[in-house]
Amino acid sequence: MIRPSAFKRAISVRFYLRLTAKNRDGCCPVRLTARWHGEELQVDSGEIVLPERLGKSGEVEAMWDLKSQRALSGRRLTPKEEEAGVPTHPDTATNINARLGALEKDVTDTFNRLFDRAPFEKVTKAALAGELFPADARPVPVAAPVVSRTFRQVLDEWKAENRNLAKDSLRKYDQLATMMETWRPELRPDQVTQKVAKEYQQHLLDLQKSDATVKVHFGGIRKCLEQLGLPADMAWLQYSAKNAPQLDLEIEEVRKLIRWRPTGEHLAEERDRWLFQLFSGRRYEDLEKFDKRERVTLTLEDGSQVPALVHAQGKTGNDAAVPLPPIALKIGDRWGWQFPARNWQQRGDWIKEIAQGAGLTREWDDRLITGGKVVHNWRPIWQVISTHTARHTAGTLLKQVSNGNKALAKLVLGHADEDVTDRYAKDKARLLAPAVLDAWQKILGEWYDGEPAL
Repeated sequence: MIRPSAFKRAISVRFYLRLTAKNRDGCCPVRLTARWHGEELQVDSGEIVLPERLGKSGEVEAMWDLKSQRALSGRRLTPKEEEAGVPTHPDTATNINARLGALEKDVTDTFNRLFDRAPFEKVTKAALAGELFPADARPVPVAAPVVSRTFRQVLDEWKAENRNLAKDSLRKYDQLATMMETWRPELRPDQVTQKVAKEYQQHLLDLQKSDATVKVHFGGIRKCLEQLGLPADMAWLQYSAKNAPQLDLEIEEVRKLIRWRPTGEHLAEERDRWLFQLFSGRRYEDLEKFDKRERVTLTLEDGSQVPALVHAQGKTGNDAAVPLPPIALKIGDRWGWQFPARNWQQRGDWIKEIAQGAGLTREWDDRLITGGKVVHNWRPIWQVISTHTARHTAGTLLKQVSNGNKALAKLVLGHADEDVTDRYAKDKARLLAPAVLDAWQKILGEWYDGEPAL
């Protein structure tokens, strides 16, 4: 009887830029990371590339493609730019990519050779490294992390390897790096002990940071330790947070935003963007990468058709189809279905200005829960509203007008479905679309098929 192998004949080889090791010209080393059989090998590829540079009009020109993990040639420099020393790769992109491809093939071929020698045994990290890099060969395995690396350096490296995450998620860890630079600038991640963690927790609570913020900071510490290959599952690095209620607008407040006449084009765009997030359930980062091809038509059981948007759920990868009310289509048409990237802080300031102009003055307890204790903070909602309030409002109002039907909010917000066989949610959307649109009609009234004021 042939005994099946417990290990797959598969290896993943990827290239990442070490952004924390830029040289004076702004170029970064390229690191190779290979993963197989639960093992990981990281080596310096020996290549250096320029991640990005400014174009002629001041826009950022990518010089490294994250998807293909290869260098980009970039536009041809003018003689004047060459004379001025406009940065570029130290070698042509073609030559760099040829060497990266050869290294990737070398790693893959070596792994396959070792696997074929003993298909029922695990290919070890030591065996692969020994075959690839004899003592006198280059490139050499990346040295073990040194204690001098700061929280920011470690987190920047982790973020560079996890660029698929939401910008908001990545940005939160910058808070930890900044706090550590002011609290104990000499402290390094691998020096965090239970005593240090307890002192840091108390420091955050003394500053009246919310429990949610403390939880994010401790999550960042765990990410640093994991990035350094150190244990990170200790109980004293866990922090349980109680979250304060999030602001939801009421029906009449949403209608006030629709009726409000913007005093500038940027405010009109932001008001419409916020409303589009409300109707489509989109997050800010979803709109940044919005593609017109995500627009689809759902054919209902009665043969009627309704417009919808398809987008991938972040947690499951499943597709969600969200039926759109007519007002959302008019917003999309008004702006050509283009939602240009905006600075997150700038958007926050604009939506507050809009809400104030629209007369959203209801008092809201923007309470803070810190150390398990509630600190009350009553403010008018125009001071509290944010870009994310749109999603919270959508979920609350859809449940409110549908007698608590959570399925409608779940569909619109794109929440993950536990049914792993539901790989495409069009069928579910067809069933729920009439109820979703009926709910929006109750919420919007005469504005259901209207157009926001200008």
